[in-house]
Amino acid sequence: MKRVFTLLLVLLTIFRIEAQTGRSSNKTNYMQFGIKAGAVYTKITNLSKVLVSESYYTGYTFENSNVWGFTGGLYLNYKFEGSISAIYSEISYSRLGNKLHYSDIDDFEYDFIVKYDYLNLEIWYKAYLIQGLFLGAGPKMGFNLTPGGLYYTSNGEDQFGPDIRIQQQMRDVLKGRTNFSIGLSAGYDFTFGLSIDARYYYGISDVMETEVNNFHFIENNNASRVIQVTLGYAIPYQF
Repeated sequence: MKRVFTLLLVLLTIFRIEAQTGRSSNKTNYMQFGIKAGAVYTKITNLSKVLVSESYYTGYTFENSNVWGFTGGLYLNYKFEGSISAIYSEISYSRLGNKLHYSDIDDFEYDFIVKYDYLNLEIWYKAYLIQGLFLGAGPKMGFNLTPGGLYYTSNGEDQFGPDIRIQQQMRDVLKGRTNFSIGLSAGYDFTFGLSIDARYYYGISDVMETEVNNFHFIENNNASRVIQVTLGYAIPYQF
């Protein structure tokens, strides 16, 4: 309860500063350049279908876990004078991840973890509804910087060999790819430079390519799903 009251107090203080700043300034900076950072909560769809085909054998289970990560970048926001519209562009880093835990009736278990790092380019349309409150939508293209970002650990080294060898074999046939997604956002730009932005990204491309292999891995459509929350700050300057 104390944390809730503390959070409410911080938010009320921010909005009070916003109101005072808005009343004391008659200028609108239509071009904004800023920095941002925050957290992402991610998953990759259908990974278990790649690793084990339903038609191959039974007696196993997968536990899927979404993964937290970091994002940060630079942005440029241009507000059209006399309009609610704005064009927003961004270059950023983010991580896309997922964790699968496998277990079967023979007490064999392993963890399969994906950690893909991306350099992202985005362009958005934003509509400012009331003062700094906005909604936005736009595409994102993410270039995979770590296409081999797969990690494998198990309890079966005595039976199947070293985990590091199997991990490398997986990396040889499962390759990370460029990620295309569509984003929706809602947020608020304060007049003193701070901004809060919450987004959801729906992946429309296959982020993992399955090459010919001896593991019985099959090609599948593995798309990204991302929830993102960031804080930004517009660097003051006159345009």
